[in-house]
Amino acid sequence: MKRTQTAAALHPEMAVLDVSELPTVVYGSRAPLWWGLVGMIAIESTMFALLLVTYFYLRGNAEVWPPHGVDARLPIRVANLAVLLLSVWPMVEVSRAAERRDLRGMRRWLIFGTVLGLIFLGVRLALFADMSFRWNSHAYGSVVWTLLGLHTTHLVASGVENILLITLLFVGPVEEKHLLDLKLNSLYWYFVVISWVVLFAVVYLDPGFLEVMR
Repeated sequence: MKRTQTAAALHPEMAVLDVSELPTVVYGSRAPLWWGLVGMIAIESTMFALLLVTYFYLRGNAEVWPPHGVDARLPIRVANLAVLLLSVWPMVEVSRAAERRDLRGMRRWLIFGTVLGLIFLGVRLALFADMSFRWNSHAYGSVVWTLLGLHTTHLVASGVENILLITLLFVGPVEEKHLLDLKLNSLYWYFVVISWVVLFAVVYLDPGFLEVMR
């Protein structure tokens, strides 16, 4: 406050704004970090959209889609999708616990959500290793592997961030700014889940893929 008064005394013509009473941490669209995350989600959504356009372009020019020999183990993929959808619940609770400053709730729900995410990731990697085609087998393989690979990088990144936040919640100190990190981490996870629901519908509910199931 004294510095503000001194500046006003030296430069009386200069407009002075005292911001000493403003909060150091804000939430939602008032937080610059929130806008940073929204911008990142917009960029990554654009990447997914471009890949989906590529998928439909290739599909429209193919006589057979998917090619013969593509594995069609849909039940395990549906079960894994259910696990991912279930993981939204604990991440919502993490965000709510952060609003209440409930440290125990943040720990418990974030661990639960992380475990579900890691289960999904483990099954995804197992399916990767056992896929009947590779990225260089055909155009279908290239676009599907790229879609799955890009989404898997999001899973890995989110899982690492979850583990770091869990460590922070137990080791501390947990500051006000970390509550914002937890809420934004939940927001990012919603994007990871929603993007996979869209990709799953495109790839595994494709009429050509379902025809292979018969």
